[in-house]
Amino acid sequence: MHFLAIFVLLATAALSTVTSSGESPSLVTEEKVNDTLVRLVYLQILRGRDGRDGVPGRDGVKGERGDKGEKGEKGDTGPVGATGPKCGGVVYTRWGRKSCPAGAELLYEGITGGEAYNSPGGGANYVCLHKDPQYLSSHTPPYSGFMYGTEYEWSNGIFTGRDQHNAPCAVCYTSTKSVKLMIPARTSCPSSWTMEYRGYLMAERDAHKRNAVYECVDENVESVDGSGASAHSAMLFFTLSTCVGLPCPPYVNRRPITCVVCTK
Repeated sequence: MHFLAIFVLLATAALSTVTSSGESPSLVTEEKVNDTLVRLVYLQILRGRDGRDGVPGRDGVKGERGDKGEKGEKGDTGPVGATGPKCGGVVYTRWGRKSCPAGAELLYEGITGGEAYNSPGGGANYVCLHKDPQYLSSHTPPYSGFMYGTEYEWSNGIFTGRDQHNAPCAVCYTSTKSVKLMIPARTSCPSSWTMEYRGYLMAERDAHKRNAVYECVDENVESVDGSGASAHSAMLFFTLSTCVGLPCPPYVNRRPITCVVCTK
């Protein structure tokens, strides 16, 4: 009895692939092997295209977050940038002087003005009036406040030869600073601050009707040219410390309080 053996041979070559003789092999052949009829079937598989025409697969499951990497080394320092535009600065008034300290620009020289010492109304502060005034109107209102020059009073013990002289002032500008600080009861500035000037804390006399704000008047005062006679105008008196509500020491009873003007 003869048995038919069928062998399926899978080939990955395309149908266009030829044998070494240049001809396509038969798909089915028969031959005897040891008196057994063997049928050989050649199944050739076409090589398909790549997956470019296939449908994209679904997104896979998101993987776990990886470990944080080690901190990298510090990079090199970059080049220095260009200097920015100039801006800022600070303006302050130097009371009792006609000029500004070294390093500050004089904006204008002026005369210290204020309301009369015996007036219950009017302005309470001292102002640095420009020495060359400009006006807008010649009309005189029926009611008003008044502006007077300001005299040093009872000052010969400290401001030698300046008693009843009028006080000048100077408005100063420094472009390298951005803030001003006046410290009463000190003659020096905090570290890293620049001292513009120092002097005495002055205002009106306590017995006068007019109150005035405290100002720091330079220790080396000057006078307005031509002044010297008492005019009973606005006045600058020294401010004395007391032991009423102030600790003594370090404060001393009835001693002129100092001050300093600082910038940074």
